[in-house]
Amino acid sequence: MTDHRWQVLDKRLVADRSPFARAYDLDFRLPDGRVITNWLQVELPPFVVTFPLTADGDVLFVRQYRQVVGDYLLELSAGHLEADETPQAAAARELLEEGGAVAEHWQFLGRYVMDANRDCGWAHIFLAREARIVASSNSGDVGEMSVHLLPLAEVKRRWLAGEFVSAPTALAIGLALGALGV
Repeated sequence: MTDHRWQVLDKRLVADRSPFARAYDLDFRLPDGRVITNWLQVELPPFVVTFPLTADGDVLFVRQYRQVVGDYLLELSAGHLEADETPQAAAARELLEEGGAVAEHWQFLGRYVMDANRDCGWAHIFLAREARIVASSNSGDVGEMSVHLLPLAEVKRRWLAGEFVSAPTALAIGLALGALGV
C-alpha cells in the first residue's frame, strides 16, 4: 500500500484570534515528492447544531444578523463547545441560551468537518425531540435575536428550495429530515 499522507514540513501561525480562530500557513511534501507551500488552514473550535422539533411538529429557529451575508438568517441553535463540555451538553446549553428551549429526547446525528481541505471546525449535529420554550432567548453579544417556529413541512420545502444558506443549518436540517423519515 502506498502512503498517501502529506508530510508537514513547516506550520506557521499567521493569525491568532483565540479562542475563536487561528490561521496557519503550512508547507507539505506530497507522496510524489512535490512541495506545496503556504497552504492555508483555518482552525475553528468544535461546535454544535441542534434541530429542535416540538411535540406539535414545529421546528425552532433563531433569526439573527450575519455580517458575512449582510442580512438576517433563520438558523438552528448553534455554538461552540466550552472547555470540558460534552457535545450534547453544549447543544442543550445553546438551545436554552439562543432558543429559550429545552428538549426531552436527544439523538446524535454525527460529527462533520466544515471544510475537509482547510478545517474550519467540526460540527456535532443533534436532533432534539419534544422541544419546548421555557425562557426568553439570550443573544449574548451578537445583537438582536428572535425565535421562530416553522412547521416541519415548511422547513422541508424551504430546505429543498435552498433557502437555508448557512451550511451547518442546511446540513443539520438534511440529517434531521432523514432521521425523521420525512
